[in-house]
Amino acid sequence: MNLKVSVFGGRFLRKGDKMNPIITSVAVFLGVLLYSISPSFAQSVKTFTLSASVPPATSIAINAFSVNSTGTPIFTAVNGLALSFGSLTFNATNGIYLPDHYFVVDLASQGGAGTPNVTLTYTEGANPNSSTGGNGLGKKATATFVKVAGTTETGLTGHGPKKLLSDLSSGENIAASEITGGFLRVYLGIVTGDPNASFPDPSGAEVFSNADSGGTYDGTLLVSATLP
Repeated sequence: MNLKVSVFGGRFLRKGDKMNPIITSVAVFLGVLLYSISPSFAQSVKTFTLSASVPPATSIAINAFSVNSTGTPIFTAVNGLALSFGSLTFNATNGIYLPDHYFVVDLASQGGAGTPNVTLTYTEGANPNSSTGGNGLGKKATATFVKVAGTTETGLTGHGPKKLLSDLSSGENIAASEITGGFLRVYLGIVTGDPNASFPDPSGAEVFSNADSGGTYDGTLLVSATLP
C-alpha cells in the first residue's frame, strides 16, 4: 500500500519529506509493544470416550437336515431326533449297499455374537454282525467336520476332516476358535468307498455288502454345545 499523505505532530508530511529517526524508532517500538501485550488465543482440551456394546449369544441352534445323494442337493429339515438312512439299495456295479440320502447337522449361536465349543460322542447300538464278529454302524458310517463361512466350506483337518463314527466314541471336541467367523457343519453318511470323494473315507472304513448280516444297525450320536 502506498501512503501519500501522513499526519504527525500537527504537521503534514509531504511526499519526499523524511521522518525524524528518533520518531521513527519510537513508532516501531510502540508497534512491537502493542503486539507483545495482545491477548493469547484461548485453548480448551477435552478427551472423549467412545464405546459400543455387542450383545452376546443367548442360545445355540442344533438343526439336522436330510440331503439327497444325487442331483442338486436339497436340504430337508428333520423333525425329531431320528436320523434313519432307511432301507439301503444294492449297487450292483460296486457290489455295495447305499442309501439315497445323507444327513447334515448344523450348529450355530443365536441371539448375539459368540461361537460355541462342540463335542460329538458316538455310542454303538444294535449290530446284526455281532454274531459273526463283524462290525456295526460305527465302522460303516462317517462324520465329516467343516466350517461354513458364507458360501464357503472348509474341512477341519484337525478332525479328519472325515472320521468313522466309532472314532467318536471318546468324544470329538471342536473348539470355538476353530469355527470362529462361521459355524460348524457335520456331514453324516454311509461309507461309499469312493476314492474320488472330496473327503475320502478314512482308514478302516467298511462298506455294507452281501458279506454283512441282514438287519437294522444303529447307534446314538450325542451332540453337546456350550458357549465359552
